[in-house]
Amino acid sequence: MFRATRLIYDELKQADSGYKVFTEENDRSSRVWLQWGIDNGPNYRIQFISTDDDSDVSVRVYGLVNVTEAQKSKLVMACNELNSKYRFVKFVIDKDLDLNVEYDFPVDTISVESCAEEIMLRFVKIIREAYPELMRAIWS
Repeated sequence: MFRATRLIYDELKQADSGYKVFTEENDRSSRVWLQWGIDNGPNYRIQFISTDDDSDVSVRVYGLVNVTEAQKSKLVMACNELNSKYRFVKFVIDKDLDLNVEYDFPVDTISVESCAEEIMLRFVKIIREAYPELMRAIWS
């Protein structure tokens, strides 16, 4: 496991809240992830991903929402509004028409593990607030 994800795993595992923290790794990356749910919505994974021993960890939620080509333009407008509203995450639609939520730690972050819980909790809060807006945009 790469250094930053190992530090994040150790930190989140020790947190007093009893998070269920999981890991995955292969030759190219290591991941630490936690599963969350949305009221009246899907479960999703917040993933901390490292591809080397630097501190530039990617934080991702993949496939929060999947849309059709016809719904894409509505979702793009909602993503633009949310990207203006929220400072710590970016809402992105990929080529598979999945809506992903993204954040990247700066390369020179001194202590990624001390920031991990705060970033995770910001993701949870922002996704909880944004999900109804995304659904309204898709289905209106």
